[in-house]
This record gives sequence, C-alpha cells and structure tokens, in this order.
Amino acid sequence: MKKNLSLSSTRPLKNLSALLLSCCLYAPASWADSAQSAQNPELNKQQLSDPLFKGLTPEDLEMARASASKYYGKRWPTIQQRSRFVRFRMLESLNRQHVPSSLQIIPVVESTYNPYALSHAGALGLWQLMPRTAKGLGIEADKKFNGRRNIEQSTEAAVQYLMKLHDRFDNWPLALAAYNLGPNAVSRRLKKSPWDIAYGLEKMPVPTSTRAYVQHIIGLASLLEAGSLHFPEPIKTVPVHLKPPVDIHLLAKLGGMEKDDIFRFNPSLNQAQYFTRAVTIHVPEFNHLKIQNNISGSGPKFVQLKVRKGDSLWSIAKDHGTTLKLIKQINRDTGKILRIGQRLKIPANQLAKASPNENPLLPSNRRIRYKVRSGDSLWAIASRFGTTVKAISRVNSLARNSMIRPGDTLWVLAQVRPS
Repeated sequence: MKKNLSLSSTRPLKNLSALLLSCCLYAPASWADSAQSAQNPELNKQQLSDPLFKGLTPEDLEMARASASKYYGKRWPTIQQRSRFVRFRMLESLNRQHVPSSLQIIPVVESTYNPYALSHAGALGLWQLMPRTAKGLGIEADKKFNGRRNIEQSTEAAVQYLMKLHDRFDNWPLALAAYNLGPNAVSRRLKKSPWDIAYGLEKMPVPTSTRAYVQHIIGLASLLEAGSLHFPEPIKTVPVHLKPPVDIHLLAKLGGMEKDDIFRFNPSLNQAQYFTRAVTIHVPEFNHLKIQNNISGSGPKFVQLKVRKGDSLWSIAKDHGTTLKLIKQINRDTGKILRIGQRLKIPANQLAKASPNENPLLPSNRRIRYKVRSGDSLWAIASRFGTTVKAISRVNSLARNSMIRPGDTLWVLAQVRPS
C-alpha cells in the first residue's frame, strides 16, 4: 500500500523560534511507551500493511523498534526541529513519486535531518548521496549551488536509486542494506551466504553497522506507523524567484525572518549573494508577502573582495568607485599592509570584481581522516571533497605525483561543497 503524506500548512506565527519550540509538543510522551507498544499483536498486524515491513515477523519488528528507541530517544528533539525546515518539500517530492511514506525515515538515520551533513566518505545532504552516485542520477554542483543539498533533487534521486535497489534485491531490508553498504558489496555477501527475509534481520549477511542501519530505519518507521512516534507539522513554504543582483541575507532580514533561517529552508545555496545569476528560494508561507514586497530593496549594499598580489587600499578604492576613508571605516581591524587572500568588505559599486558572501551555514572546512579506496587518486579525492591536490599533499607531506594505495590514510581539509 502506498500512502499519501499529510501536507497541511502550519498557522502563521510571529516568531519562528516559537514555532520551533512547539516541536516539544509533538515528541512522544515516553520512549518506554514505544517499547511497550511493540508487545501489542494488533499493532504488529497493522504495521505489516506498509511495504517496508513485508515479510518481516513480529519478532523482527519488535527488535527493530527496541533498537531504534534506545538509539534515537535523546536525538529525537533535534531531529524534530531540523525536520520542520525541509520536510514539507521532501514530503511533496515523495508524494509525487508515489512511494511508501515510511521512506521519510531514511534521512533520520542518514543525516538526522541535517541537509548540511558531510560524512567522512564524502556523502552529503539529507540522503547522504555520494558524488558519483549523485552525478549518475543527474544531480549537479557548482560554485553557486549544490544539488546534493537541494531538498527536491536529492529526494527524487535517492528515491530513484532506492527503487532500483528494491527491484534488484526484491525486498526492502536488502535494498536498505545496499543503500548503506553498496549494491555490489551486498551481492558478494549474498553469493557467499544466501539470505531470505524469512531468516530474520539478525541473520542478514552484512556488517553489524549495516544491520543496525536497516533495523533503525525499520524500527523508526514502525513506531511512526503505529503513532508511537511523531514528526512536528512541517513549515509550509512557497517559491520566490529572484533576479540578480540580490543579497539573500538582506532580503530575509527585510522580510522579518529569523537569522540564518532562510539558509535552513534553502540548503542548496552556496552563496548569500547572487550578482549575475537568477535564483529561486523557498520561504515560509507566512513570510511570503513581506519577502515579495522587499525584493526591490534587496540588492547588495556591501560585498567581499579577496586581496590579490599588488593590491593596496588605495588601488582597491579606485577600482571599486569608493574612498580610502570609507574602506577603512568599514574594515576597522585592517592595517596598512594587506595580505594576499585577505577579505575586505567594500561598497557594492563594482559587482563584477567582487566576491559574493558565502552561505553562513557552510563550515569553511572540516579536517577528516580518509581511508584510500580502490580506484582513488589524489585528484579524485580532492574533487570529491571540494579541495585541491596541493592542499592534500601539503597536509600529508606528499609530493603532488605521489602514489597512493588502497588502505592508506590521508588527512583531508574537506569543504562542504564537494562535487
């Protein structure tokens, strides 16, 4: 049975912080209650109606619910808060594709509903899509946008991939295991140790972490289906089409939105300012009119400039149609000597020469320990994590043409927009 998801809109609230605080009202009264519900035979009978549970025994479901309750009980309030920003559009996407409603649980286990989540392996977004997988599914990334963080694009791609896996393995536990471990890895393990769903989840021939991954998804979906677990009502959003130049931060402020919330609704944005490219953003329905009325006044007032070799405060002022005095007033901590790569805030008079501000929710870098896999090269790893061969070589004291082998470990300063 394929269910339609509830998309009823929230009532307008003056303060989005109050809206998020209301998440607590939706939390299950007790995760112990969820564990007790696992003993209810009628509950088990009802839950078998979801395609995700097809072929599973009541004992499998009971064990999965207990494991999920134990692991996600303390994490659930955070997941609830994050889900309000992205779940409305994700549910719309799931409905359009006519897939089981229980698939909305997968981003809980993959990313705890954090669209900015970046794994050590380079997986990104709500659905933790790998670069190669995403590219094969038509998702693109560039300096301005990242499709793996786009709510609709990533959801559609993940569902497309999951349905292919389901068709290949003919049941959801193996499809979920393949999403986590990789389809070829699952096939190799099944060849050595054939498995049927009647054998039970505990006997799946996969690593312990993958088995727990499958059980957590099935357990959370089972609790959600039973009404023992709840998501808060998602915030209904509407699209707004913007022509350049536009300052997203300024527009959000003029529209009465809370600080940085516009980037929680629009995680695919790499920039906070768009000088030459049109952009479509999504804003809460109750902010829409005020946002729309302030578009004309949302042009950037200030921009960033990266200092290059030969630059001086005087030459920068001349090139950008401003004064040395004003640049010093705006950048009070800047001395007479500039450093190459230093960023200055300047009036937005010459946008063609300026660098746009970045999405403030993007961490500038993240130092991770990466284990080299078969087929990797320094260039491929650098491309995956949005960095350079030079940077990886410098951090690991390697020559740029160094040979790397599967099993080697590298430190990588991973940018949040690996392509």
